[in-house]
Amino acid sequence: MEGKANLLKQLSKQPFIDHDDGSIFWHGRLYARQLCKKLTPPETTWKCPARPRDDHDDGPAWLTASEYQDRDDVLDSKLDGLVQLLMMSSKTVVYTGAGISRAAGIGQAARGKYGGSGKNKTTTAVPSTTHYALAALFQHSLVHSWVQQNHDGLPQKAGFPQEHINEVHGSWYDPSNPVVVYSGTLKERECEWMVHDAKTADLVLVLGTSLGGLNADQIVHSTARRSLRRKSLGAVLINLQQTEHDGSASIRLFGESDEILTKLLQKLDIALPASPPPYPELPRRVLVPYNADGKRSDTAKMWLDLSTGSAVKLAKGHNIAGAGQPDYDHLNDIAEPQGHVGRWDRKTAAIRLRIRDTGFLLGQWWIEAAQRGGPPTIPVVNIFPEFEMHE
Repeated sequence: MEGKANLLKQLSKQPFIDHDDGSIFWHGRLYARQLCKKLTPPETTWKCPARPRDDHDDGPAWLTASEYQDRDDVLDSKLDGLVQLLMMSSKTVVYTGAGISRAAGIGQAARGKYGGSGKNKTTTAVPSTTHYALAALFQHSLVHSWVQQNHDGLPQKAGFPQEHINEVHGSWYDPSNPVVVYSGTLKERECEWMVHDAKTADLVLVLGTSLGGLNADQIVHSTARRSLRRKSLGAVLINLQQTEHDGSASIRLFGESDEILTKLLQKLDIALPASPPPYPELPRRVLVPYNADGKRSDTAKMWLDLSTGSAVKLAKGHNIAGAGQPDYDHLNDIAEPQGHVGRWDRKTAAIRLRIRDTGFLLGQWWIEAAQRGGPPTIPVVNIFPEFEMHE
């Protein structure tokens, strides 16, 4: 693979691959012609005739929960191609599902060799190698945005900045954006952000998701379709299982994301953290560039006081009602639900909040993000905010 113009031309001439097209379906559209005869199909590491998920039974007959692993030489060739795409891309968006958090002990709905339920960890989970690798790619300007199906806060725990991660389905660590039920409504800003990324991504890196029909899957489908018109580099899919949309991928890699991203970073000469860092307690009264409504400001400097006992409220624009969680029904009609700050919890790397007798967590990374004025809004503000006084 050569220059970007040549790659765009090559992708535009290669339509999406049908499953019946044989071995080329396993590798991606960039390998469909000149390299398909050199690349062998992946090995089957776990054979399962059942569907990947019980709640998705309308896929093609060939789609099962079986798992696959690219052979070493094939994986090496595909990683060389992925390195080129990352270096060429003007905007790379990561799109991830539950599969990347299984190694952290968090369950998933999909079947798998090691079961779908995981170890049932939630807020005490620590990031996987995949989370740290993606954070490292961001730090080296090779990833620019992350759309996250999951709610677990593991990207932020791995060092990925809050303002660059779109928790489109809600978060355990953002009281203003609770986990959205299937029949719920996405938070307005996150939904608009998702649509914008779908329209503007040059490359989408897809990991750990079955692409089973969620609204957010449009990020992958839109970017792949634009590659047919020389408008993007398309999508790269990394997963153990096949998906219904593998034929649209520019490159398709099979295997554990932890292993694949470790090898990718080696090719890029980027180091992974030797071990997960501890979560030190941060100062809980900080000066932040936000106004009383929790909106980022070029002029206001507000003291955000998250010390134990401080009176706080959810900022305007929260998605309590839209999320559709029954436990929050009593908060649905309140524009700015009030409460107080509890203790800091090292195990979850979060500050506990009590809002109208309902418990919430606020990820401690929100403190650093607010100090640098990263996110356009913050989840909570003080009921009686103090502002920096200028003489």
